[in-house]
Amino acid sequence: MPLPKGRKPISYKWVFKIKHGVHGEVERYKARLVARGFTQTFGVDYNETFAPVAKFVSICCILALAAIEDMEIHQMDVKTAFFNGDLEEEIYMEQPKGFTQEGEHLVCKLHKSLYGLKQSPRAWNQKLNAFLKSIKFVRSDADFSVYVAQVGDVKFFIVVYVDDLILVCNNKDKLLQVKEELSRKFEMKDRGDLHFFLSMEVERDRAQRLLYINQIGYLKEIFKRFRMEDCKGITMPLDPETKLKKNENKDVEIVKVPYQQAVGSLMYAMLCTRSDLAYPISVVSKHMANPSIEHWIVGKHIFRYLQGTLQFKLRFGGLHPKVWSDIVMWIGPVTLRIGDPPQGLYS
Repeated sequence: MPLPKGRKPISYKWVFKIKHGVHGEVERYKARLVARGFTQTFGVDYNETFAPVAKFVSICCILALAAIEDMEIHQMDVKTAFFNGDLEEEIYMEQPKGFTQEGEHLVCKLHKSLYGLKQSPRAWNQKLNAFLKSIKFVRSDADFSVYVAQVGDVKFFIVVYVDDLILVCNNKDKLLQVKEELSRKFEMKDRGDLHFFLSMEVERDRAQRLLYINQIGYLKEIFKRFRMEDCKGITMPLDPETKLKKNENKDVEIVKVPYQQAVGSLMYAMLCTRSDLAYPISVVSKHMANPSIEHWIVGKHIFRYLQGTLQFKLRFGGLHPKVWSDIVMWIGPVTLRIGDPPQGLYS
């Protein structure tokens, strides 16, 4: 359509990406046309942009509950999720090269959200939220990306992280029914039992009601990124005598290493599976603004610790029966009290 007077079209870009699997293998090659959101104007092309994602503590709590109660844990991906969002604003974009229509000042008017737009995550979240509520799920007050449904003895949780969904239910027939409803509404990819999610590899021992998560693949990737793949492993996360001081030298060129990127990468591992890094990360993250060589040496110490403990896994489930009767899980408006424990659990 012709560009309205007083409006400026946003530009676009082609993005090419290789998606990798659990062990770094190539799953598929992706090409996507995205809007260049930085050319949008606040109050004209967009307003609100916030969209929630699941907290890692919520993911861990629900995985622990699923392990203890031997619930089904499945995963689904929404294909091109942002294309489902409905736009509230009028947005005009330049015609993509190769898909142009001849004419003076002709542009594309967007009816659906597009990857790259500032409001796309919010538009998609609103669409998914409305659908889940329509099939009787209740949004948690504690975490807006966790949805709960309970009918009789059937307990169902859905955890949303942008376009990735974890579905947890103690009734397989009900689980398959909800997956079918999701597939009718959106174009979905059913990944079956949960094995890999947000760089976390998931393993289950259903006989013992145990679940393990690790990030071995992710850690190997960051070793390679920061050239630490051949470092010697150690078993102490931080020397107890370590006392880092503020770098008084204002010369920002004193250290030419990606200190901030390294600490950020380590922090992601800490949040997901390596809570043993909490204190070391708190020490090195205090000096992000002006790090020195001394700070980088301590950062490398953390890498060496991860190298020495690479096979560590976070374990959920297997609670002692004495602890079981005291468990109460509060998720927003729904309170779940777990009854007597099944037999055969180990502390």
